[in-house]
Amino acid sequence: MEEYLVLGSQSLTVLRDAFYCISDFLVSHRDEAIENTKDKKVSSSYFFIENTFYNDMRSPTATDYSRVIMEWANDPERQEKNPKLSGLQSRLMDGARFLDLSIRLKQPYTFVHQGDCEHVMIFTDLRLLGPKDDQFVENYPKQIFRTRHMRHKCRMCSAYPAQYVTKNDFHSGMSPCYFCEKCYTPFHFDNDGNKLLEHDVFPYANVNLM
Repeated sequence: MEEYLVLGSQSLTVLRDAFYCISDFLVSHRDEAIENTKDKKVSSSYFFIENTFYNDMRSPTATDYSRVIMEWANDPERQEKNPKLSGLQSRLMDGARFLDLSIRLKQPYTFVHQGDCEHVMIFTDLRLLGPKDDQFVENYPKQIFRTRHMRHKCRMCSAYPAQYVTKNDFHSGMSPCYFCEKCYTPFHFDNDGNKLLEHDVFPYANVNLM
């Protein structure tokens, strides 16, 4: 989906901030604030690399997603059956530089955010900075590939771009379903503003944030 060049002196948080995933810009209520921006993602997340969880705890409200996994793995009976579980560690993401990591090229590692949104991350190359590379440190991480993102239109009118996405929405006949600003309210509320049927709704993140 995306490919970046990073410097060994940079911390894992710079790569986390560079990642784009639409779930970083979805909230559970229409009036809820979104704390992530294009250049900085401070919602809870972790990288899992070579038996170590690197947690992003920069936000005061961040949750250590690895804690429940570590508690599960530290059970003595479970470790007796699977000795590999005893080697798990937990570190802060912003204190870990790429040059400090022990990695294997072409080995799939895991990035998890928004509770259960999982991505595979692979280190494909490791080399010295060459004369043909960008010499300006501030330009890294440097994106060198990104897949094309398609923006959905409203499923009701097929004319306007989607602003909301619904799930478990009986009226729409599909889940998820996309609605523009003009169609969402009259489709889900009566003239007095009462919700017709319960459903989950999230703002549809604008790809122009990228």
